[in-house]
Amino acid sequence: MEPKVNNNKSILKEHTAEEWMSLALLEEDRGNFKAALGLHLNAVRSCSTDLRFKNAYAACCAMNKKYYKAIDLLCEILDIDPDYRAALENLGKTLFYMGLNANDIKGWFSACEAGQLYRVIQAIEDPAPRIVELGSCFGLSSMIIACALRNKPQAEIYCVDAWEGDGSSVFGKTREFIQKQADEGNAFFEMFKDNMVNAGVFQQLTPIRGYTTEVVKSWTKKADLVFVDADHSYEGVRADVRDWMNFIKVGGSILMHDVTLKLAGSKEDSGPGLVIHEFLAKGSDFGRGTLVDTLYLSERLK
Repeated sequence: MEPKVNNNKSILKEHTAEEWMSLALLEEDRGNFKAALGLHLNAVRSCSTDLRFKNAYAACCAMNKKYYKAIDLLCEILDIDPDYRAALENLGKTLFYMGLNANDIKGWFSACEAGQLYRVIQAIEDPAPRIVELGSCFGLSSMIIACALRNKPQAEIYCVDAWEGDGSSVFGKTREFIQKQADEGNAFFEMFKDNMVNAGVFQQLTPIRGYTTEVVKSWTKKADLVFVDADHSYEGVRADVRDWMNFIKVGGSILMHDVTLKLAGSKEDSGPGLVIHEFLAKGSDFGRGTLVDTLYLSERLK
């Protein structure tokens, strides 16, 4: 239940919206998130046109585990002002909280990237979109995609990942973690599955176990969006973009993670950035892309 909020106009006038929010933030500092929620709502009611108060209220909803309420509020803000970065960041943080609450699901996104991923998927107009995610790992991005499509039961979400039990499909500390888990009897794919079950989204997903370069050889379906987030080396990303880009329908999009774009062809660009210059630049079938932190989106125009 929502905390009681006094709607009496004379009571609301006892404080300005700024004062209500200050009181709410003080309660948050004390860890009294339920009390803070009502105070934030008073601030919103006192000044409904200032998005700062709705943003702070939404953030407090997330801290009270009212995740979808927070998400809907933050999307309302971003519909009004798409450049409101604080709201985009809070959207990402809310999704992180959902992952942590589900099964401590970890990922490698900034908060703004997580929020942008949600917004990109949510914006797809097709009532039955087909999404192909290349590289799912522990499932944070898979969960975000499924949450964004929760009101589209006909959506198809394909999660392509090798999930090698010895960690050979991942690198660095992630490989070390997978190997340690394997020694304890915990299989990589089962960790992904358990995470998605605990997040309540597994039924929306179709996992495909295999390397992206092998799966594509028998792939036939057009997609509304292909998310390239598997092997992040230049060679790995180049193969995925080259092999999968033709399965994106006209009007669909390619989404890429860990993109750094400094100067075309320079060593300052990341592997994914170099691939963009090679396959998605001017003269290709894809339009000019947008970049939020390192998350790159481009629409197929022809």
